[in-house]
Amino acid sequence: MIRALSDMQENLKQTIQAIADSSSQLASTSEELSVVTRQSSMNITQQGSELEQAVTAVNEMTVAIEEVARNSNFTYNESESANTSAIAGRKNVQQTIDTIHELVNELQSTKSGVDTLAFRVKGIGSVLDVIRAIADQTNLLSLNAAIEAARAGESGRGFAVVADEVRALAHRTQESTKEIENMIALTQGDTEKAVSATALSNERANQTLTVANEAGASLQHISNIISQINEQNLAIASAVEQQATVAKEVDQNLVNIRDLADQTAVGASQSNIATVELATLADSLNNLILKFKLS
Repeated sequence: MIRALSDMQENLKQTIQAIADSSSQLASTSEELSVVTRQSSMNITQQGSELEQAVTAVNEMTVAIEEVARNSNFTYNESESANTSAIAGRKNVQQTIDTIHELVNELQSTKSGVDTLAFRVKGIGSVLDVIRAIADQTNLLSLNAAIEAARAGESGRGFAVVADEVRALAHRTQESTKEIENMIALTQGDTEKAVSATALSNERANQTLTVANEAGASLQHISNIISQINEQNLAIASAVEQQATVAKEVDQNLVNIRDLADQTAVGASQSNIATVELATLADSLNNLILKFKLS
């Protein structure tokens, strides 16, 4: 009986010693776990702060990208409007070119008519030269006839009257011829001025046509450049919109990670509290074991 009691006491002593050793190890482990948990909690808190900054930065980047997208769309619309104006201007210039072509053709026709008129006026001058020569010859013949009639005496008086009338007619013909020559000279002067003015107008019309063609080519070049700019703006706007979509997705992912970090921080804090409680329980257990004094 005494031996059994002694064995039971020895077993109890070994058990209490094992519990004491385990309690000490538990207290040490709890302390280490508490330190690690506190450090993890601090790290998670710092990561949460950094994630918050990242979320803010991504939000700002998203706003900037959306602003760039709006500006790209605005630039595209403005370029499209400018291209429409350039096309309208090109059409107006083309209409002007067509009108100038018609004007040049009309001026060319007018010049041909004026040249024909000048040629015919010169022809009239030649006819007047013939008429003047005939009038001079008629005047000379009438003078000779008057002389012969005077020699014939009474019998040539009737012939003398006719000769005087013929001479008077020749004189009037000469005067009329001079008047017509003066009129033709004036007409020739006006015709030459008309020819010069028509030629000058034709030259200026051709110069204007050249300028209009150059303006049309320039407007076409501008329209082509604006079309290229529109294509680039459209590509930029599309790329920026894709970037904005990706940025929003990144922002949402960061928000999710931040929320998860917050939850992890809460869990780490609770783990830290539990670790402290566990260390407290280990200390209490050690104190309780120390009350056993087994020899």
